[in-house]
Amino acid sequence: MHIPDGFIDPKISYGLMGAAVAVLGYCLAKVREALTALAPQPALAGVGKGIKSLAGKSHRMLTKFGEQKLYLMGMVAALVFAAQMFNFPVDKGTSGHLIGGVLAVVLLGPFAGTIALAAVVIIQSLFFADGGLVALGANVINMAGLGALTGFYIYAGLRKHLTEWLSIALAAWCSVMLAASAASLEIGLSGTFALGTVMLAMLKVHSVIGVAEALITVVLVKTFRKLVPGGEAER
Repeated sequence: MHIPDGFIDPKISYGLMGAAVAVLGYCLAKVREALTALAPQPALAGVGKGIKSLAGKSHRMLTKFGEQKLYLMGMVAALVFAAQMFNFPVDKGTSGHLIGGVLAVVLLGPFAGTIALAAVVIIQSLFFADGGLVALGANVINMAGLGALTGFYIYAGLRKHLTEWLSIALAAWCSVMLAASAASLEIGLSGTFALGTVMLAMLKVHSVIGVAEALITVVLVKTFRKLVPGGEAER
């Protein structure tokens, strides 16, 4: 699923990098708003070791809930990182693996989950050469933007009509297919391979990977909620 450098036209890569910055900037703003609160000025006058504050002109301070949420984000990111270590070879020089997008957003919520998954993708690219640096924007959009953020809203829509676990499973499968379709489209439009060829190869393999992701996501969500207090995102 990680696209290496050289597979996407630079114009498309830079455009997607800008889109990734915009998506992550919005998610960060939403998470900051949820995890912090405006501190009264008298309290700021006596800042000491016991006060945790997020730097900024708005003087927003990390709440107790925010501190717990940050720990949870780290735990989920580590879980997703481990899940993504299992790679499946795909035709035309690409590879596929479990994304973990729906897993992240179901446990953390849409914005925190997207940030957690994006962090995993960025770390993999910078330190493990899993995905190109120029293609980093595309990989973030495909896996975090579509696989996680869009995956959450698919899950939320299905949840209105289906059971919790069936909604998670279907959303996880759809998230894999969305990310694979986007990667195929980006490679095809770049002229690296014929769009029909790469689309067929990617979707054929990822339709199977999606089934595995659906089953594993359900199991991991159930396990995580049992083992970790507060391991359920607010809707």
